Amino acid sequence: MINADTKVYGIIGNPIRHSLSPQLHSEMFKAYGINAIYTAFETKDIKSAIDGIRALDIKGVNVTVPYKEDVVQLVDKVDKQAMILKAINTIKNENGYLIGYNTDYLGFMYLLKKNVKENYISKRIAVLGAGGAAKSIIFALSKLNVNSVFLLNRTRENALKTEEIFKNLIEIEVSDLNDKDVISSSDIIINCTSVGLKEGQIPIDINYVDKAVIIDIIYKDSLLIKRARSKNLRAINGMDMFVGQALYSFELFSGIKFDMNLAYKVLGDNKR
Repeated sequence: MINADTKVYGIIGNPIRHSLSPQLHSEMFKAYGINAIYTAFETKDIKSAIDGIRALDIKGVNVTVPYKEDVVQLVDKVDKQAMILKAINTIKNENGYLIGYNTDYLGFMYLLKKNVKENYISKRIAVLGAGGAAKSIIFALSKLNVNSVFLLNRTRENALKTEEIFKNLIEIEVSDLNDKDVISSSDIIINCTSVGLKEGQIPIDINYVDKAVIIDIIYKDSLLIKRARSKNLRAINGMDMFVGQALYSFELFSGIKFDMNLAYKVLGDNKR
């Protein structure tokens, strides 16, 4: 029952209609008896949206593309990990004082631990893309004690900027998306580009891939995932990362770690 005491949460982005976050968080609030709702806020004016969180006493929001980096300058405090990444995906409102966090890297750590049981520390890992998502993945890999990664990006300049951020945490070798030698010799390839969101496009030539486990952080089966499976390669979409980051965001909002099995059931993913 929605009433005057109902707390409001949501997700901010543009576009946002495709997001599974309202479905997941709303059902988790219901499951744990929390008087709260969670909805999607699509905006073209992120500053006004952040002001609205304070003005309307919205208790917390997730932030998605294209605003994860913009909001760093708009909140009152940034968590240490989010400051390293210069990107925020979760904002908690404490009596008008907005604190920014990043749970994306935690979500990827969950995905990797769950799906790659072998010793990935010694594997050759290639990360595709150099934007905010790639930064979260590289940070996660450094937290998992991976010593080095290959960073493949369309624009070398942007890749070098990302390398600079992490130079004291992990060794990064920069190359381009068409580097056949790196792609063919990699054990794990992680797609962090937005190419998978576009129908009929993949970021690399799948014919170059000989043995790698393919991971795409998009939580549906992208064309890259489908092509990899057609070659009998092991391919993992980003659903586990999505659920993992949501787990930690929900804990920041409510103090509760939800049941993962229930989360997958809510999302209609019963194969976990």
